[in-house]
Amino acid sequence: MIKKILIVKVVLFFSFLHGINAQDQPKTFELLCRVLDADSSFPVYYATIKLSGTNRGVIADDQGEFRLPVDLDVSKKIRLSSIGYKTKEVAVKELKNGQINIIYLEPNVEGLDEVILISKQKKERQLNAKQIIAKALNSIPLNYPQEPFSYIGYFRDYQQPIGDSYERVAKKQKSSAQYINLNESIIEVFDAGFGTDYLTNNRNQTLVYSYNKNATFVQDSTLAIPYDNKSKKYLKNVFIPPFGGNEFNVLNITNAIRNHDRSSFSFIDILDKDFIKNHFFNLEGISYLDDTPIYELSFVSESFASGQLHFAKGKIFISKETFAIHKLNYQLYGQDRKAPLYGVTIEYAPIGKKMYLNYITFNNKFQAGSDHYFKIKNIDFNVEEMYFDVYFNNELDKNTIDPFYKKIKVTYTYKEHKVKVKEVLVLDDRLRVVIDKQQLLSLPDFKLENLAEVIRLKIKNVKDTNGKVLNEIPKVSLNQYREVFVQEVFPSKTIEGDVKLMNKNAPLSTSPINLFKNKDKYWVNTPLKKNKDPQ
Repeated sequence: MIKKILIVKVVLFFSFLHGINAQDQPKTFELLCRVLDADSSFPVYYATIKLSGTNRGVIADDQGEFRLPVDLDVSKKIRLSSIGYKTKEVAVKELKNGQINIIYLEPNVEGLDEVILISKQKKERQLNAKQIIAKALNSIPLNYPQEPFSYIGYFRDYQQPIGDSYERVAKKQKSSAQYINLNESIIEVFDAGFGTDYLTNNRNQTLVYSYNKNATFVQDSTLAIPYDNKSKKYLKNVFIPPFGGNEFNVLNITNAIRNHDRSSFSFIDILDKDFIKNHFFNLEGISYLDDTPIYELSFVSESFASGQLHFAKGKIFISKETFAIHKLNYQLYGQDRKAPLYGVTIEYAPIGKKMYLNYITFNNKFQAGSDHYFKIKNIDFNVEEMYFDVYFNNELDKNTIDPFYKKIKVTYTYKEHKVKVKEVLVLDDRLRVVIDKQQLLSLPDFKLENLAEVIRLKIKNVKDTNGKVLNEIPKVSLNQYREVFVQEVFPSKTIEGDVKLMNKNAPLSTSPINLFKNKDKYWVNTPLKKNKDPQ
């Protein structure tokens, strides 16, 4: 049990749109689109969009949204696909600028009863869930590239508030708080093949082509700090080492398929060895990707593996023909089981005879002390007149000052000799605290020379006009997201020429930017901004 909790610690380190008016979008250099389920009108999460006739495209986000350049001249059509849906082609000329283009995909799944019936009619041997998983794990060396390749992708990391905790403490924020500290990059990853260690092998490298802190959304430096596990940034019941590092490599460590023979995250641990042992599986039915039948299996963690403090569940999608793992979704919960402590979704897609990464999205829940609280900005001490002028970041509620002798304390030197407060005045932009000069002068060992350095003022239990108590730091709950969406794969490609490699141990913001003559072929898929509801 102790071992399992420790693994959770390591992983978490290494680890909206209904308010938008589709008819009220300004014309831009991009076509804005949203993919929806034709039956439910819910978003189709992470649908794959390819420019027809090419290996290039984009991945829709968790709202089913994506952007395309207006001046697409490579292809006249886009091809949309997702596991469990019928693939659809749409002519680019049908997409309109100045509005959100809604594209519907038709579901394409079979329930378990249908699968069993078809198997009986065709006299197929029906494998059970564990047998399917075992064949998939044994087939990884056959289904995934063992030779070098590269991919160009869109990487982003950001935070999202859980509930209304952040909005309540950050009322003055004018920017949308749906995405906080959104950083975006275009990168190229060179992978020496599945038989190599991603972190330690020198042939596994990344080039950064662009990096941007997106100011369209809130930038809050207090939430971008390392974990301190106490009050500034922490996760309840889980310890997270407060180290620095590279956020993109943190994401790649959670790729349990690429790292199938190495430890990834609890309680998959080492996929080859521990996944089957640590989980109970159930075959749900068959989904389709184009005409390819794919087993859809659900799973939950075994109690001996996760213990009483944690619980995990998820789904895995495996090709019925080749037993290639197309998609893995995993969520870990604490005792309340309401919101996951972290979630991982990994998807691979076929190119030729091998499976290549399509996207990874990883998020972990954390809590932090918000910097949006009532506090003292500055204190000036007038030695001649013997008073303090106190400046606050918010307007002081003068009714909360009295009785001031209980809320305001002045002391002299490290011995904290008590200094009497004669008067407290609430001025337009500050609070003035006048002390008793005669009483101060009569204190033992009084010296005027360094008075400003040794006299201290303490204020407690006063409020601002919004009811916030001085120095009471509110707690906010957020999810930290890191995601990479592949836009084009290059089988057999290796690094060539004089390039600047990303430092695997330093933040992405410090990485050198490489010149890239084809940068216009790839684009950041920035989330569409949600308008605030009218007041």
